[in-house]
Amino acid sequence: MKNERGNNTLSSVGMCFLGFILGAGVTLIFAEPENHLFMVILLVLIALSLIFVSARYIVSELVLPRMAKRRAALRALGKHGVRIIRHDDTAKIAYKGILALLNDDTAKAEELLQKALSLSDSRQNQLFCLEWLRNLYENQENDSKVLWCYRKAVEYAPDNPEFQSRLGHYYYVEGKLDQALYCFEQALRYDPNNGYSYYIMGKIALIRGEDEKAREILEKLTKINENHPLCHAELAEYYAMKGNAEKAEEECKKSQLCGVKEPDELNRRINAMLSFHNTEYDGNDLPSVYYRRLEKKRSEKPVHGGGLGVIDND
Repeated sequence: MKNERGNNTLSSVGMCFLGFILGAGVTLIFAEPENHLFMVILLVLIALSLIFVSARYIVSELVLPRMAKRRAALRALGKHGVRIIRHDDTAKIAYKGILALLNDDTAKAEELLQKALSLSDSRQNQLFCLEWLRNLYENQENDSKVLWCYRKAVEYAPDNPEFQSRLGHYYYVEGKLDQALYCFEQALRYDPNNGYSYYIMGKIALIRGEDEKAREILEKLTKINENHPLCHAELAEYYAMKGNAEKAEEECKKSQLCGVKEPDELNRRINAMLSFHNTEYDGNDLPSVYYRRLEKKRSEKPVHGGGLGVIDND
């Protein structure tokens, strides 16, 4: 859209020049001879004004934006971007790919960045190309290629907890809990204080009905980071599911003091679970993780032949 607008403006400037030339010719032909000098001076001033306006437009709308994008692409390569692309052909290809992406030419950007990735022989350069490819694919909402980037990053840098956590988060969102757990365990292997890994592992344990394991994981996280709002929110829900109103309220307040988002919604969930224990609530606002407990309670009813259903050890 921006290019179309620029082309339209250039066309308008060109039409103004054409109109000016025609007008000047007609004026000089029909003007009185004694007024020719005055008319020439006036037309020169008008021409200079048009030239100034055109030059200003060309500089502000075409030259400066292109220079800004080139500088941004160079900055992406680091402090010594200019020197790097002069001496490294692979870096030059990556630079052109980033520039193409900044110019919204995604097909060319992908081609160049993939080429730079295939030619890179150092982990740092490979991860650099993957990061820009991930940005490209995320903007395109291409989940399969985003996942490919996460996997390649972990392949190149298995000891990087951030990349392991990113891949684990993707698997968690997709419901692939075993794969997610493996990634978060690897992240903790290289960063024992990785709070996000503990948090999601606790949520996975709750989803699977492993309540005590979830509590242990979340309480371990509070020792690493006592001001983790989401961790306290999960503990509040855990105690509410257990019917422990005092502990649920305590964790809920801690979560709010630590700055949890949407505190009113958290209050509604906690109150819904506590009220449901007393059969005073119809089930609205219950979090999804709570429904598996309801299913377990239903399955405790005697089955055919008087046998016992699943026993809830909680």
